[in-house]
Amino acid sequence: MRFAFECAKLHIVGRGEKLVRKYPSLIAGAFLFLGSPGAAGWKAANAQVEAAARTPRIAAALAATERMDRAILARDAKQFSAAFADDAVVNNPFNRIARKSDAERNLATGLIDYASLDRVIEYAATRGDHDVVLMGEEVLTPMRKAKFAGEKIRRRTTEIWTDASGQWKLAVRQATIYREK
Repeated sequence: MRFAFECAKLHIVGRGEKLVRKYPSLIAGAFLFLGSPGAAGWKAANAQVEAAARTPRIAAALAATERMDRAILARDAKQFSAAFADDAVVNNPFNRIARKSDAERNLATGLIDYASLDRVIEYAATRGDHDVVLMGEEVLTPMRKAKFAGEKIRRRTTEIWTDASGQWKLAVRQATIYREK
């Protein structure tokens, strides 16, 4: 929010107070937009995923995915942590195996810090009595001290979400950064 205020202040000083009087809604909207976390979302890559997303278990896992993504963008440590199963394991984009505590630390220290995060789900299916598998691509823009800050990053992902505890939690995740040529 401070950034939005400073930008508006500089603009006002440079252009005069007429701008504020003439466009108060625009200025207020800029404060809200610039001061809020980036957007997160997912879309289905094909008709099979669209159909699968209408089934209750897959819809619930996708909703949990959206909550996790929103927590990442808002840097909400409590909600981010709540998205993981206690025994979750991640093969992260930096070629390291990480546990839940590692992911929590990466969010807290700013190694996980994104301006945007979008997913294209290419495969969504139930597996067994408690699991949902989601596979596809993420497109994100890291910021501040996160690796590749300011660049648009693409990565292939595989996730297994489970409701064995009664709530949908991320149990297994694999993410690989790739570059298009």
